[in-house]
Amino acid sequence: MSSLPAGVRPAPPLEAKPEDSDEDLFTVPDVESAPGSSSPATAVEARKGSGEGPSKTRKGRNPAEREYRRLKRLLRNRVSAQQARERKKVYLNELESAAKELLQQNMKLEEKISTLVNENTMLRKVLMNSRPKIDDSVELNEKNGKV
Repeated sequence: MSSLPAGVRPAPPLEAKPEDSDEDLFTVPDVESAPGSSSPATAVEARKGSGEGPSKTRKGRNPAEREYRRLKRLLRNRVSAQQARERKKVYLNELESAAKELLQQNMKLEEKISTLVNENTMLRKVLMNSRPKIDDSVELNEKNGKV
């Protein structure tokens, strides 16, 4: 620490501790505090421990603490908005691929319908052509007395 000027604190290590959450990795350090002074959260804890009244420890009384909380909230919101955009992008991609699959399935079903309609028409024609022959053979049998 001898290489740092007097009154300057070293930056905290960037290693993630197991107890740190993902949200803690995106926190913004308090840049408005004077060199050598503690962070607003530490100052609040120190006031609580020193026996001062609750009026000074109320949330947001200290302008630096308010700014710190505001920046922290803005960063959380920014991260949350980015995650929401990514979720939406994934959802839209899944929706588009499902739509493509449904369109392909629809085309196959339409082709099948067309094939079945053609087959049905052809079978009806065959049936109509075979009926007169059957009717003729029935009439011949009746004439010959073979009913």
